[in-house]
Amino acid sequence: MCNKKLMINNADEAASTVLSQAMIAADQGTFAVGGCIVENSSGRIIKAMHNNALKSLSTTGKVFTFDPTAHGERQLVSWYYANKTALALPEPKDLTVVTTLDPCAMCAGTLLTAGFNVAVVAIDDFAGINYNQSFLFNDLPSNLQILAKSKFGYYACGNEDQDPGTYVRKYVGGSNVVFSNSVVSSENLMGCGDIFQSSVNTVRDNSSDSGLTPDLLANPAKLPDDSLIKTSFRKAYPGAFKLSIPNSRLPNTDLYDLLVDVKNSVPNAENSVAFLDPFGNVVLCFADTFEVSPIQTAFMNVTQSYAKIRHELMDNEEVYKKTEATLTHPKYGTFVFLNAPNPADPATVMMLGAYGSTLEGSVPQIFPANLQYYNHPTEGTVEELTSLIMNLPPFYTQLAQLSIMQTAVSSNE
Repeated sequence: MCNKKLMINNADEAASTVLSQAMIAADQGTFAVGGCIVENSSGRIIKAMHNNALKSLSTTGKVFTFDPTAHGERQLVSWYYANKTALALPEPKDLTVVTTLDPCAMCAGTLLTAGFNVAVVAIDDFAGINYNQSFLFNDLPSNLQILAKSKFGYYACGNEDQDPGTYVRKYVGGSNVVFSNSVVSSENLMGCGDIFQSSVNTVRDNSSDSGLTPDLLANPAKLPDDSLIKTSFRKAYPGAFKLSIPNSRLPNTDLYDLLVDVKNSVPNAENSVAFLDPFGNVVLCFADTFEVSPIQTAFMNVTQSYAKIRHELMDNEEVYKKTEATLTHPKYGTFVFLNAPNPADPATVMMLGAYGSTLEGSVPQIFPANLQYYNHPTEGTVEELTSLIMNLPPFYTQLAQLSIMQTAVSSNE
């Protein structure tokens, strides 16, 4: 029997639920976006969450990147897979993720990979997957356009007899989205959009300044092996700071061999990714962990782990100054894939979006790029991958300026 307190009956109640989550996010100092998982058949709210990309530090009182991938929708999908068996949760096709804001590329790719239905209240014309409001998803490969049209739904909003046209919209989207036949009030539509816009510039300014430039850093590899910085990373990845590449932007065959070994060490892994700091130290190197969930790719494992460990260290009174002096923003490092992502895979949209969220703004324009790969995609072509990147929403093409390139040293040298 469902708890009535966890039940909702229409799109406007769904919008109110996720707007309350966005308000919590705004108070926390992170992006003001909220979401929830709703059971289609009953209207039961299974889980509600808000953006947690930034959290405050007890050491400085400032908000600081906690996990650039911790958007409401991505967290809901991760929560679902962590609890699916224990809670006997329905399949994703029987659920809808309701969100205050059109999902970014990362969250759109996450939701498509997992197979959830998606209900959207407000539009994001900068990073949202439907940024141009065409509802055609032309920024995605053709196979994913078809999938998105069937899975995504944009709630009807407002009353055309009394509300300004800006706040009136007819429903567009798939037939399996919960409450697709009801309407969100103009007040809730405005609330979901305005609360995000009021938070976004301040948050991006805070997050983009969260690391020293490489010329001001000390090399963390020179720290004692028992230092908390080294031991914290080695708890996650035992090889942290043990292999150093002479030039962090020029990955060599030593790193290639490491990536192959790491991928081969995890059953069913399709890829592996390493993160090099500005000194060329291999800080983290992980493979896909699909036994956790279909969205737990190697890149997601790496970027999430780096941010969370760095936040934990920055939150420690004993080592935060040393952490600040040795660990910087990942935009100054280099992410290296063993295999370039497959362009038609929704998980690639997720990873590219997560990379953009990791950068949190424009990346330093240094050649070679800080996103590289050794091998061509196992499916599709590099040209298709490049086209996918170029067609992403404006945040990724204009602000983050995403690009990817093959390493100078090929895998067969």
